Amino acid sequence: MNNMKYQSYTYMAIALSLIFFMAGCASHGKLSLAPSDVSADLLADLTANTDQYVVHYHGNSEKIVSGILFDPKNDDKNIRPEGVLWKEVSSSETIAGVIDRIQRNNYSAYIPRLFRILGPEDDIYGYLFTGWSYMVIKPVDEKTLRVYGLAGPPEYEDMHRGGR
Repeated sequence: MNNMKYQSYTYMAIALSLIFFMAGCASHGKLSLAPSDVSADLLADLTANTDQYVVHYHGNSEKIVSGILFDPKNDDKNIRPEGVLWKEVSSSETIAGVIDRIQRNNYSAYIPRLFRILGPEDDIYGYLFTGWSYMVIKPVDEKTLRVYGLAGPPEYEDMHRGGR
């Protein structure tokens, strides 16, 4: 009888854990790859229309970067980058240079791609061009997401591991 009681408690604990886990995941934002058939055109559009976005890059400088973030100005949603490595940039030449730098990185674990930044309800808040595939995204309120840092720029990560 004690064994059956123990099993019931175990199953109840597992069920509650899953419910809390799923509820926790549902309240976060996420990255979603932009469809490959429109990704290049969308990145070109982002680059050509930088005045329509609040743009931040993540890195030690515009020459050592790990990602660039585009937050549309004409919507009611906001993205708040958190951390000292996020730097706002408005010069279209600098933005194009940062994108070029990200594209030229040649590291096996760093594959530059365009991601959509999605809110908890899967609505698009903005775009991120990076070679990394993970970033912490948390809602601040129903119209604002806070994004935290990416992994360091590949050159920086490599230097600290004793590589190149």
